Amino acid sequence: MTSLRILLAEDESAVAASVHEQLRALGHEVVGEAATGKEAVSMAAKLKPDLVLMDIVMPDGDGIAAARQIAEQSPTPVVFLSGHFDEELLEGVVASGGLAYLLKPATSDQLQAAVGLAQGRFREMKDLGEQVRRLEEVLETRKLVTRAKGLIMQRHGLTEEDAHRRMQKEASRANMRLVDLARAILAADPFVGNGS
Repeated sequence: MTSLRILLAEDESAVAASVHEQLRALGHEVVGEAATGKEAVSMAAKLKPDLVLMDIVMPDGDGIAAARQIAEQSPTPVVFLSGHFDEELLEGVVASGGLAYLLKPATSDQLQAAVGLAQGRFREMKDLGEQVRRLEEVLETRKLVTRAKGLIMQRHGLTEEDAHRRMQKEASRANMRLVDLARAILAADPFVGNGS
């Protein structure tokens, strides 16, 4: 596993020191230590760590709320630490986007496994998000081209195939992407306006 820049959010100094040492021994760099959820949120925004290791119970509230804020401002994988386990906490961890849950005291092997799992799952989620974004873009492009093609068919009495061919020729002649031509056609139509 590659070396990661990790933000450690733990209010118990002895636990923080132990986890810090474990992370260092595993080849990771602790780029910051926060003792409260508010500090963790602020430090995550400033330091842009590769991963946050977050205690669940913090003096100013809970780590779950802090993890939600971190996810909103700069998505980062979060591994939670807790002194105890219960279903309600686990539900909060899942709802906050937490990718792993460790019980204190965690061994180095458990810590390494949780960090690796969180990194892998986070990459998968980012990849899926990118795929969704690309698919939405393809669908939007198809929708715009279809609408523009429909206008050309209506105005010039062309078949769908001929209208599409005409759009392709015009896009090529104007050195434009087909979707940009479609937007221009729709924007120029007084009944369609700005593609609405």
